[in-house]
Amino acid sequence: VSQVEEPWLAAAASTGAASEVQSPISAGVDGTDSASGVHRPSATSNNHLEYMLTPRTPGSNGSTSSSTKWFGVTLDGKTLKTPMGQTLAVPSESLAHAIAAEWHAQDKYLKPSDMPLMTLACTALDQAAHHPHVYREQSLRFLPTDTTCFWADPTEDRVLHRRQEEAWKDLHSFVETRLEHAPAFALGAHEAMMMSRKRGDAKPTAGLPHPPDLFDKADQWTQSLDAWHLVSFASICSQAKSFLVGWAMMEPDSPLRDLQKAIEASRVEEEFQISNWGLVEGGHDYDRLNCSIQ
Repeated sequence: VSQVEEPWLAAAASTGAASEVQSPISAGVDGTDSASGVHRPSATSNNHLEYMLTPRTPGSNGSTSSSTKWFGVTLDGKTLKTPMGQTLAVPSESLAHAIAAEWHAQDKYLKPSDMPLMTLACTALDQAAHHPHVYREQSLRFLPTDTTCFWADPTEDRVLHRRQEEAWKDLHSFVETRLEHAPAFALGAHEAMMMSRKRGDAKPTAGLPHPPDLFDKADQWTQSLDAWHLVSFASICSQAKSFLVGWAMMEPDSPLRDLQKAIEASRVEEEFQISNWGLVEGGHDYDRLNCSIQ
């Protein structure tokens, strides 16, 4: 691990080379990256990259600090690069050492699935810093269908409802206090289908009818995230199927700042099924592992 220059300066110096690096994912049938999820680095200004890559507290739109030190990882004496050809530069020495440890643990063949921190760091540098709107939109899509807002009917399944209440009640109270609006929630499958369906111009999109101000505050909060927090947040939302779980994990004084509680809130239904019907090897165990990693 060694200190490197700021990534927005390195990106500017290698703009021509970056455009020549082939995507590590094959193009789709239409000859583009449309099916791959890869967005090519664009002609982004240094000011934008500096704003997106300099760490700041989630929810804060204040000025970013220029005193951040950047660290890279060397492999066989050469500094690692991202899939898009940029120098791998992270704003934390401990994170750089953790990424180095992931590489050190590799055997004869590289296993990207065993390098989650390397993956997130590269995604922040190659993707989120250049196209943050993609990750904001992906994360916000989980709010109308947030898993913590679909509760079992206690008259139909009292045990599951009790587990959901234990895992989610404090979260919903925290959301109402911090964001000043309580999220909508559905009780039972019938109510969930009725509340989530589209209703013409009055409700043009599917999902729960959360207060409009809650959507606005959620959007404003995602706009405040730097690239590092944004890719982490999007990863949590995708794994938990919950915007609120991801948001709460990044908020101070949140009931889900404890990692184990966040995992429990993400896996209430599946763990309930495992307790009733047993664990399916190669399925439930992998789901548990992925949830812990992501």
